[in-house]
Amino acid sequence: MKVSKKISIQGEWAKIKEDIFNGDIITILDAGKIVPGDYGERHVFKVMTKNGEKLLAFNQTSMNYLIDALGDETGQWESREIKVWLIKSNVAGKMRDIVYLTAPDWVEGDDGFYPPNKEIPTKEIPIIE
Repeated sequence: MKVSKKISIQGEWAKIKEDIFNGDIITILDAGKIVPGDYGERHVFKVMTKNGEKLLAFNQTSMNYLIDALGDETGQWESREIKVWLIKSNVAGKMRDIVYLTAPDWVEGDDGFYPPNKEIPTKEIPIIE
C-alpha cells in the first residue's frame, strides 16, 4: 500500500467578516504553497490582514485574476497589495460569502472583475413585449 505525507501549514486561517471584509486591501506575505485538501489541491498564502498575519486559500478564479494582474510567478506577488471581494453565492444549497481576490484597482462587472483599462462587457436585457 502506497502512503503519502500530509502537508500541513502552521498558522491561523483568515476568517470572513472577522479578519477580512469586502473591499479590504490585504498584503501577500509569501510565495504560497500548494496544499492537498478534501476537494483537491489548494493554493495557500500568508497574508497581512487588519488582525495580523493569517493564512488564506486562493480559489482558482482568484488565482487567474492575480496571474493577469501580477504575473504567473507567485514569488513576485510577495509584498503586493490585493483587494478582497466578498460575493454571496449558493454553495450546497446555502448562501455563503465567497472570497475573490484582485489587484486593488480592478472593478466589478456583471460577470466578474476587470482591470480598470479594459472595457467591461454588459449583458443586454431582452425587452419582452
